[in-house]
Amino acid sequence: MKKLLIAFLLLTFNAFAQEEKALAVLGSDASLREKAEACRELARVGTGKSVPTLARLLADESLSQMARHALEQIPDPSANAALRDSLGKVKGRLLMGVIHSLGVRKDAEAVQPLSGFLTDPDPAVADAAARALGSIGAVSAPVLERALTQGSNANKSAIMEGLFRCAESMSAGEAARIYEKIRSLPDLPHQMRVAALRGLVKCRGAETVPLLIETLRTESYVSAANAIGMLAEIPGHEVTKVLVTELGRSKPDVQILLLHALGNRGDETASAALVPLAKDGPANVRVAAIRSLVQLGAPASVPVLVDLVRDPAPDVSNAAMAGLTGFPTKEADEAMLALLEEKNTKLRLSAIDAVAQRRTKAAIPALIKIAVEADTDVAGAGFQALGELADENDVPSVIGALVQTRAVAAAETALAAICARQSDRTSCANSLLSGLARAQGEPKLALLRVLGTVGDSKALAAIRAAAQESDAAVRETAIRVLCDWPTAEVLPDLEQIAKTSEDPKFKILALRAQLRLIPAQDATDARKVSQLKQIMASLERQEEKRLALAALANIHTTDSLEVVIQYLAAEGLNEEAADAAVSIAEQIVISHPAKVAAAMKLVKTNNKKLAERAQQALTRAETAEREEGFKPIFNGKDLSGWDGKPGWWKVEDGALTAESTPDKPCKAPNYIIWRGGQPSDFELLIDFKLSLEGNSGIQIRSEERPDWDTFGYQADMTGNGELIGFIYHHSRGLVAGRGEKVVFAADGTKTVERIGDAAELLKHFKQGDWNTYRIVCRGSDIALYLNGVLMCQVTDRSNQAAAKGIIALQMHPGPPMKVQFKNIRLKEL
Repeated sequence: MKKLLIAFLLLTFNAFAQEEKALAVLGSDASLREKAEACRELARVGTGKSVPTLARLLADESLSQMARHALEQIPDPSANAALRDSLGKVKGRLLMGVIHSLGVRKDAEAVQPLSGFLTDPDPAVADAAARALGSIGAVSAPVLERALTQGSNANKSAIMEGLFRCAESMSAGEAARIYEKIRSLPDLPHQMRVAALRGLVKCRGAETVPLLIETLRTESYVSAANAIGMLAEIPGHEVTKVLVTELGRSKPDVQILLLHALGNRGDETASAALVPLAKDGPANVRVAAIRSLVQLGAPASVPVLVDLVRDPAPDVSNAAMAGLTGFPTKEADEAMLALLEEKNTKLRLSAIDAVAQRRTKAAIPALIKIAVEADTDVAGAGFQALGELADENDVPSVIGALVQTRAVAAAETALAAICARQSDRTSCANSLLSGLARAQGEPKLALLRVLGTVGDSKALAAIRAAAQESDAAVRETAIRVLCDWPTAEVLPDLEQIAKTSEDPKFKILALRAQLRLIPAQDATDARKVSQLKQIMASLERQEEKRLALAALANIHTTDSLEVVIQYLAAEGLNEEAADAAVSIAEQIVISHPAKVAAAMKLVKTNNKKLAERAQQALTRAETAEREEGFKPIFNGKDLSGWDGKPGWWKVEDGALTAESTPDKPCKAPNYIIWRGGQPSDFELLIDFKLSLEGNSGIQIRSEERPDWDTFGYQADMTGNGELIGFIYHHSRGLVAGRGEKVVFAADGTKTVERIGDAAELLKHFKQGDWNTYRIVCRGSDIALYLNGVLMCQVTDRSNQAAAKGIIALQMHPGPPMKVQFKNIRLKEL
């Protein structure tokens, strides 16, 4: 209990500090964006203390909406009073907003002042008042009812909408009275009449059936549709009977509506009444009846649908087949199995497709027979269905059909799909090998190709043997399978093919396969580079040389870089070599800066972006050479050494990354903490990149709080640049702005000196790109640099200054954003 109390007190203090920070921003000359963000923060943590400040902003054209949103969320009653007090102080759009906010807060004390706005000369204000009164609830009903009968017609619709809102919070009897009153009005707009009728149905249920039937029988199709929709929502067999009765006396367009309603109700007792309409009448009515029969799912409907699949009207027969395909009972499975024996080819093809969609396993024996028929269209459809339905137990039967069929391509596709789904690849391979022993011609070639997808050791042995056969077609197919093999165990075979094959196409295929598999094999990077280097010496065509360079680009070592730079001046390959060299350099620049610097000086390219990347890599390499004593505290691969709030931080493209989305919003400051120590005097280098909406920071000399929270100094940053180069503290807010030197004396007195122009300094920030912060903490001094340029300084001699503390990275709550950090290096002084 004590731990829980301490955690609660810490969280409360944190919320208090955030509220203080937001209020300080609102009281400063901060930008409009910063103040809007502060209002958004107060909507989350604000208390009664924030109300006076927010109330003053209600008359601010730019911030009124954000202030209102914050007041709507603050639970303190003073927020209601502040909004009511502003009613007489704002006009137009701002007044409408305040009225809306009183409705959101359901402030009963606002009923009397809001009622005066129902006759406001501005129709928009009058409408807003009516809707807000409705949102407040039942207490507003008398005011709105008087306005409905005594007021002008200008805002009648808004008053009725307000009454509808009131009714939602009233008892069924009182709500029904409201709906009846609205329905009794003369010249009532259609949408209001429908809304009132729906409200009555909600309150009185089956009692409204006679009224709905009366509405259904009007000449208006729209009114009939609304009435039928409401009837369909009232439960019970009696209502089903009413809808069935109306079927016989309605016009076709209304019959379709009734059929849809009956289908959606799911009451099987209506099925018999739908059968005559499915068998005869206008095609659109028959189709609607068929679909409703399927929805109702009565087994007795299956024979009807079977008869209708032969109907001469295409719309009807197609609907019947679709209905059988989706029919929810076993009787439909039995009917489909019978249809597989039909003589009509079109009908059989539809039935084959249907059993596949229905996942009817009982159809597999019939499909095996169909797959060997002479009609290749029918046989191919049979194999397609088998590819979806069959499992490893059916593989021998499918192979038997493949050996006999004329639809070999379809059979191969189906067999590959079946084997791909199976976890026991050895069993599949054994069946395939058994079939291979008795297959000839195209079926044998197909089986070889499927064996290549299984990847089993026995399968590989068979493919190797086939590659030595005298039959040219078998041999070539086997060689192609080896070249497409998914794992590196075929590398010796590929090397042999590349060396000995007299056919240039197989030599090229083998070389390309080696280039694909060498980087993926379980071997050291040095061995991979050695193998690629050896192959490159034998490559004749530029195409394969480009593939080799691309493979080397994914092996990030000095060995691979040395191979790649040999091709920087090669005609026709210099761009690919340059791209590979830069890609490697970017990954090893910290660990091998000298070799990267030498390589980047050799890169020559016409690609502007690639040239920029090369220059950046060179700059980083030269900087890294100067960074003696720095050690990386992030490995660029995983979260080792870092501890963040679960579910938020990850490594993406070599960077520590946190991202919030509309589906996963960030509602509280979200930190990841370095667990390597709590340094005192140090230099920290860190590259960062933020989305435009990004809001983040780097905690230094900070205190760890529960739930991955922190407290202390922060190098602030935002993706739009507004807080770039600022230093912030949780208890003091924004401490030093861009271009400021701030000193806190021992007694806490603060002095500020301007050391640079904020706008000019901001020009060093590369929005949407990678930037580098350098933070130097020495004694009582903190200095913040951006891309090598001093942004601000803080000297803190007060008792609030921390001599040491954790380092942490933050994602701030707010709109969807993405924050990334990489190349994090620390040097303790």
